[in-house]
Amino acid sequence: MTSPSTSARTRLAPDSRRQSLIDAARALYAQRPYDDVSTAELARAAGVTRGLINHYFGTKRELFLAVMRESVMMPAEALPDLSALPMPERVRHTIDWILDAATTYGQAWVAASGAANLHGDSDVQAIVDEADDRAARLVLDALCLPDDPHRRARLRPVAAYVKALCREWLVRGTLTRDEVSAAVCATVLAVVTEEPR
Repeated sequence: MTSPSTSARTRLAPDSRRQSLIDAARALYAQRPYDDVSTAELARAAGVTRGLINHYFGTKRELFLAVMRESVMMPAEALPDLSALPMPERVRHTIDWILDAATTYGQAWVAASGAANLHGDSDVQAIVDEADDRAARLVLDALCLPDDPHRRARLRPVAAYVKALCREWLVRGTLTRDEVSAAVCATVLAVVTEEPR
């Protein structure tokens, strides 16, 4: 005879199970900090045993890093070809695309994006740095600009500004989307149009 908890569990393909663990963990981490969430809670939220979390991720920390990696990466959906538009219009369309992603991922994205500042851990910072570099590359591509290291280096710090503005908009409610868009567009336009020294 099977116990109720055993019969309620569903057998998933490994990729689906891994994703379900990430999704359950993301929901918990969106509500509470990493240190306040136990492995037992993560397992309960995902409807699995703690051993299955260890099987897929090794440790609670590795699961957290997987959530971080997925949460801070910009979506890869391509924008339409903007090359015929003047640069200010390209920037506006690109920033709308970024803010749409922020709206979709909401507070979970904002919380994960700010985690490096809260934890200061090198593994978390490495994920945020990777995401910021990827975002800079995607923005340059969307703006039809060559991907050169100098432009990317100037765009990467803008990511922190965007995240801070999105926290004001999505979490604190102190800014509107239009205010965030105007501030980010002005900054990005200044960065990408400034002549190299």
